[in-house]
Amino acid sequence: MIEVRKLQKVGAATLTVSLPKKWVLKKGLKPGDMVTLVENEDGSLRVDVGEVKKAETLVYTINYDLCNSNRTLTRLIIGAYLQGADIIKIISSNALTTDVINGIQAAVDRLPGLEIIEQTYRTVTIQSFIDPSKFPIEVLLKRLQILVASMLNQVVSSISEGTSLNISEIARQESKVDELYFLTIRQIFLALRRWYLSMALGIDSPIYAAGVRLVAKTLEDMGDTIESMAKGLSSIHKFPLKISPEVAKKLEELGTTVQSLFSKTMKALFNLDADLLNDILNNISYMLEQQDKLTDDVLLMVNGEKLTSSIKTIIWGFMCIVRNCEVIAEVAFNRLTRIPSNIISIEKA
Repeated sequence: MIEVRKLQKVGAATLTVSLPKKWVLKKGLKPGDMVTLVENEDGSLRVDVGEVKKAETLVYTINYDLCNSNRTLTRLIIGAYLQGADIIKIISSNALTTDVINGIQAAVDRLPGLEIIEQTYRTVTIQSFIDPSKFPIEVLLKRLQILVASMLNQVVSSISEGTSLNISEIARQESKVDELYFLTIRQIFLALRRWYLSMALGIDSPIYAAGVRLVAKTLEDMGDTIESMAKGLSSIHKFPLKISPEVAKKLEELGTTVQSLFSKTMKALFNLDADLLNDILNNISYMLEQQDKLTDDVLLMVNGEKLTSSIKTIIWGFMCIVRNCEVIAEVAFNRLTRIPSNIISIEKA
């Protein structure tokens, strides 16, 4: 239904517009009823019936009898959480085994704000205690950035100082990255499904939500990559043949460059700095062009098959992060071109 209506002046400064009669009848509205107006990203107004209401409790029920493995159950629990489930119930016609219960608990432990609140022989009830309005998307992305930067710093410091890594600490931080990633995706989905949450969470459009999800996934991938690098670096300390000072210097230089690149990329994402983004993408192109030469130069200074394999893993990891930065920079550039500024104007012809 599309209707064009004229504005009417009421009083000294108030403009009004009447609602379409068919729509009013369809919604059962009468004088004195409340409607809510929401401004969309493009400046248009959305009219909803009534006041902003508290969201209804969203309950997901998973039939374990139809799950062909515990892994399937775990994925369904995670999927329900990401979709914004407030309650997740697992039911079965048979008694749930200890193995199944342990798997459910392990899944719950990975998902922020979830707790098992009730358990019987055949059912488990999980509840989310998260207040979505308390976790804006940008805050979550910045927390992910801090964790990834910390993990990367530990790897570079281990290379430059020749010291062993605390693998358990790296693994702990990587688990936190996963948890924050899951929470970020849940928040994005909730913002898209509950319009009144979108502005509070900083999601101004579905297009922005798609970009944010890609950034969150990229940061989560970085955490996985750095954990793999840390394991490769840790194994080197077990070899009789150590990294030479020349190789360590090359790896340290690469690591420091990647650290700086990551920091600048995230800064450009949050500030939407066109000049900085352009410099970042130019630097990334150059680094990717030089990747093979850099790898060959470093490996020429390395002896031993196992040591060579570990060095390759470290270089590969650094270059994966470079490519991850490219993805984030492209998302930032795409958002930059959607927002009018002193460098770009947007108008409808």
